[in-house]
Amino acid sequence: MLRSTIYDIAKAAGVTATTVSYVLSGKGSISGATRARVLKYAQELGYRPNLIARSLIKQRTCTLGLVMPRISNPFYAEVAEAVERLAYASGFRVFITNTHENEQLGGDLLEDLIARRVDGIIYLPHGLPLYGIQATLASGIPIVFCIWEEEEPEVSPCIGFDFMEGGRLAAEHLLALGHQRVAIVTDGPSVDGIKHHLRVAGAKSALIQAGHPLDPALLCLGDSSVERGEAAAHELLTLPEPPTAIFATNDLMAIGIITAAWKLGIHIPRDLSVVGFDDIVLAAYIAPPLTTIVMDKSALTEKAMNILFSMIEGKQVTSPPLLLPRLVIRGSTTQCSKEYRA
Repeated sequence: MLRSTIYDIAKAAGVTATTVSYVLSGKGSISGATRARVLKYAQELGYRPNLIARSLIKQRTCTLGLVMPRISNPFYAEVAEAVERLAYASGFRVFITNTHENEQLGGDLLEDLIARRVDGIIYLPHGLPLYGIQATLASGIPIVFCIWEEEEPEVSPCIGFDFMEGGRLAAEHLLALGHQRVAIVTDGPSVDGIKHHLRVAGAKSALIQAGHPLDPALLCLGDSSVERGEAAAHELLTLPEPPTAIFATNDLMAIGIITAAWKLGIHIPRDLSVVGFDDIVLAAYIAPPLTTIVMDKSALTEKAMNILFSMIEGKQVTSPPLLLPRLVIRGSTTQCSKEYRA
């Protein structure tokens, strides 16, 4: 079936092709009756705009790139959904790519997005070091960095959260419940290479201030997965002196911790309190519902998209202030029982 053109609409509506073009683009001074007639025939004829032609005229593709570590993590899936929703509302489509935290793949994906002439890119970390993004920056394609967990990000514009404050909130909540032997399960290939280091630093700071510094034996490294969270918790909960509370620096690891406790016959929250980080949708529906640090994904994506659209329009932008996390208390934390007090 042949695609309807503006000439077909013009013939059916009894107007010129220029008039049809003005109506469809929202330009020109066209009477209400004529506009209504043109739109009526455009709908009846099943007109669809030629996006390739439009992109050549506007020098835009009306496409965006979204680069993330892995969409299998519900946090990133929720961010992707929000980005798509905001993009579609503005007439853009989104190429979603996953680096799987592989530097070579991350570089290839960015080159692919440049080749596809996307109008802008939203980039989430853990897949490509800063030096690997230099070619993208040099290409002139607008790029906005999100949740770059650094004390002073070297990239701009950057939309981020106060991760240190989030870690502090988690530890202070557990301390307020009387927990003194608190463990941390975090993401990183090594102690020096902790990816969630600001979350850990915030929690450590609160523990030190309360006079209960983190026991090095209670810091376990994972990879932000349920499986590694479960394995780390098994290590911690089988220690001669196990923790009475665990702070996981993302919700997937927290869910793994709850699973490990269940398998070991440890009741949550009576015997062990657990705090997560991210507030993925699933966190409120597991048993027990997870106490966690909320990172407002709606606010994150809205700010990121607004800045990206401004950059596409050629406007000057700067990084906004860090977004503030908050604690949501659910059923996975409670007062430390006397027999578990250190």
